[in-house]
Order: sequence, then C-alpha cells, then structure tokens
Amino acid sequence: MHHVSPFMRRVAQLLPSSGRSSPILDSVGFRSTCLEKGSEILGAGTSVRHVLTIGHGLAMRYRLLPDGSRQVIMFLTAGDICNPHIYPTVIDHGIAAVTPVRIDRFDCESLIGLSNSVVGLNQALWTLAEEQNAIMRNHITSLGRGDARARVIMLLKELSLRLSAAAGQVGPVFIPVTQSLLADAIGVTHIHFNRIIGDMGRRGVIATSRGGILVNSISMLEKLGEDLIVAA
Repeated sequence: MHHVSPFMRRVAQLLPSSGRSSPILDSVGFRSTCLEKGSEILGAGTSVRHVLTIGHGLAMRYRLLPDGSRQVIMFLTAGDICNPHIYPTVIDHGIAAVTPVRIDRFDCESLIGLSNSVVGLNQALWTLAEEQNAIMRNHITSLGRGDARARVIMLLKELSLRLSAAAGQVGPVFIPVTQSLLADAIGVTHIHFNRIIGDMGRRGVIATSRGGILVNSISMLEKLGEDLIVAA
C-alpha cells in the first residue's frame, strides 16, 4: 500500500512555488515500517544512515538518566523528522514510540541530491529543524520558569496545536499520551498533575480518558494560560 509522506507534504508547503511544482518531489521513494507502542525507534549512540520521519502516530525524544528513568525532551508528531538533519550522523538521545507509529524511511543520499536540485529545499529543511528547536527552547523555559500549572497548560497547548495541524482538523483534540508520561515530561509528580488536570476538567477545558486527554477547546486552554499570567 502506498502512503503519502506527511514529511514530504510539509516540505512541499514550505517551498517557493517554483520548487513546489517540481516533479522530482513526487518521485522520492521511502520505505514504511509500523512499530508498536513503546518500541525503540532509535537508541542513543545509533549511527543513522537514513532519514527517519513520523508517518503516523506519536513518538518522543528522550534521555536516559543515571537512575534508569527517562526524561522526555520533546514529542514528535506526523511529519516530524527524527534525525537532526538529512546527513548521516550519530544520535545522542533515544527516540521511542508513544503510540503505535509508522516510520517513513528515506535514503540520506537521495535527499542530499534532491537538495541540490529543488529550489528552496535546504531552506525548507532548515525551517523544519528550527521549528523543533523552538519547541525544545519553550520546553526548557517552561521547566525553568513556569510553575506546575503553567507547565501543564503550555504542554497541552503545544501538543493540541501540533496534533491539530498534523491531522488538518479543527475542534476538540485528543492527546494520546498517558497522564504519567505527560507529568514526567514537565517534571511534576503524577499526583500534582492529576490534581491540575482535575481542576481543568471541572472547568470544561479538558476531559480525561484511559490513555489520553481530550482538549475540548484550544481557545479555552489559551484563556486559562492568560488568566494565570494576569493572576501572577
């Protein structure tokens, strides 16, 4: 079965019109692999000879800590690239599947060759990489400066917007991540996270279910964050 690559679709959207219409883009081949929830996509120290992208599902970048626990660096949604760039490299952190995922694998040399022939492709790839860097900078700022409530709101807002964009949908957004993993991602205890989520549920902003959180309204979530800033 042939799949459309969300990664190449995002790349095409960032190209100038002259590059977007290039027939070469449609000819780029890739191989897809489906992995179960919890599967290791890339281990820290892995030498990567292919460009791996998320075709479907949700994954996470993480670092193993000395006590054996994992610190989530960021989540990856459909269309995100797992590699730091398109060149062969060694990954300094791990990437694992948060949900069942489809990994679309491209040949590094093919994409490098493509970057030399498609107008604006290098800029588009740089933009995608910088988007991930911006998400990680926001995450660091949240951990360093935000209180627990602000961290929860910021993370749910980020994931809601990204999942909504990846699916091309508007309205309520389901975040298929357990509360325990979300709590670990922002450095709060599971009990504290559940207390904050419970309050947000009573306000009608979110609804909880087994295996995830439903954000009923992104605008309500944003308003809650704004009210928190004003109150501070």
